Amino acid sequence: MMKSLYSGVAGLKVHNQRMDVIGNNISNVNTTGYKASAVTFKDIFYQNKSYATSGDIMKGGTNANQVGYGASLGSIGQVMTQSGLTYSDSVTDCAIQGEGFFQVMDQVGNIYYTRNGNFHIDNVGNLCDANGNIVLGVSGDPTGVAASSNRINLYVPPIDNRRASVEKVYKDGLDEYTYTITANSYGDNGNISFTIIDIDDDETPFATQNDRTITVRIDLDQDFLSPTETPAANETRKTLEQAINDALTVGGVELPGEVLPLNFEYTNMPADTHAVAATNTLNFAGTDEANPLNPPLSLTFTAAEAGAFANNYEINIVAYTPQGNDTNTNGGVKANWTENVLTIRVPNTRASSAADINAAIAAAAGENNRRVLTVATTDTISAVQAGAIGDTNLRLGLQGGKDNFFKSIAETMDTVKLVGGSVAADQTTKDLESIFIDDDGVIYGVHTVHGTIAMGRIDLVVFENPEGLDQVGTSYWKESLSSGAAITKKANDVGTGSIVSTALEMSNADLSQEISDMIITQRGFQANSRVITVTDTMLEELVNLKR
Repeated sequence: MMKSLYSGVAGLKVHNQRMDVIGNNISNVNTTGYKASAVTFKDIFYQNKSYATSGDIMKGGTNANQVGYGASLGSIGQVMTQSGLTYSDSVTDCAIQGEGFFQVMDQVGNIYYTRNGNFHIDNVGNLCDANGNIVLGVSGDPTGVAASSNRINLYVPPIDNRRASVEKVYKDGLDEYTYTITANSYGDNGNISFTIIDIDDDETPFATQNDRTITVRIDLDQDFLSPTETPAANETRKTLEQAINDALTVGGVELPGEVLPLNFEYTNMPADTHAVAATNTLNFAGTDEANPLNPPLSLTFTAAEAGAFANNYEINIVAYTPQGNDTNTNGGVKANWTENVLTIRVPNTRASSAADINAAIAAAAGENNRRVLTVATTDTISAVQAGAIGDTNLRLGLQGGKDNFFKSIAETMDTVKLVGGSVAADQTTKDLESIFIDDDGVIYGVHTVHGTIAMGRIDLVVFENPEGLDQVGTSYWKESLSSGAAITKKANDVGTGSIVSTALEMSNADLSQEISDMIITQRGFQANSRVITVTDTMLEELVNLKR
């Protein structure tokens, strides 16, 4: 009878231990990277009241009669299942999606393993966890570097003296011309923006300033010289660089750090940098092949303003019969524009001179210089020639027109931003524009001068038996004889998970499961306590027999 007392006591002990584990799981239900524990029981040993016997032809065998002595603790195992992720605002917070552990090292060289990726960068560039221990992996560019267990220190190279600049490309058909605009001095003061606005040739070039944004007003129609040509050829002509800097000077633009003058450099340049007027010649011998015009009608049209409409002019010449006083103005020649199409009507009753045609075109152009064309002809358009035109529409497109090289560049610049100016100085992670971490653990920094640089890599470790790791608190594990030695690997390698930046792994403790287990444990504890009280009552009855 006393055995039931010991069994009840053993049951109380193991259920009490299971309740301790459940309480710890519930306490850590919101602990980052926590892995829940699960308790198993085992029976202890048995007393044989009788042993099993074998049967024979005359008598059957019997089973053993055994009385047990209760339960004991079987195991407290760790549940290493993947938990869900919660996203954070910190790019250095990391979670592991899949197998593996982060590795961290304390100041005396002890290495611990964790699933808690709540990391930050300290004042000297170390990647640390919340306990101040340094995360392990590779420092610097990890390209081609094997997985490692070294402290990660994020290093940003120093910057050299650098003038603010911008590189642009001007495309002219299949040709490309690259040019670079730079400030005159080193330093952040050279980081400015400027826009070019075309003005009329009767206005004075100048510039205005609003903080670091500059508006430059210059006449883009002037025939700029190539930098390879000498100003002595025409002192009124200037390079685009000189024209812009003159406008800045006239406008009284004041920029700190002696940013001005701006400098233009070209990697290549066309042989002819000057503007070319669009032109073409119309030759018309009539429509009657048996009686061609002699001499044929020959008209050469040239755009007065180089570059205007380029090759997109179209000219129609039509003959008409004048009515009344149609011949009183410009000798009866009429002209009108529809977008970039010029229609010229010549009378078929009289001769029309080049002067008549030019006057009609000028009248049609009004104040728009882009629509001014000049006509050159070896002779007048006679009535006979006009009659030969008849109802035929003589069409002509002007060809070969283009702006001068520098005007074309200026018109393609839009708003130019000069950036990257700096004075030589050491750099830290605080000087980075941003940081991001790839799923393979590589840490990148974006720098205004260096661009995107690889600064390190977070490596992971795996174990043959991760459930055998020893828990040491503060979300740490350490290896044990059961877990086996740590195997260092890169994230995304075979057998390791990927790293998710701006995320943390939640606890895998299931609150609903833990509460259910708590109820079952409570009932088990209650039942074992009842065994003790009932056994006590039975012993009391036994003692009372002597009365």
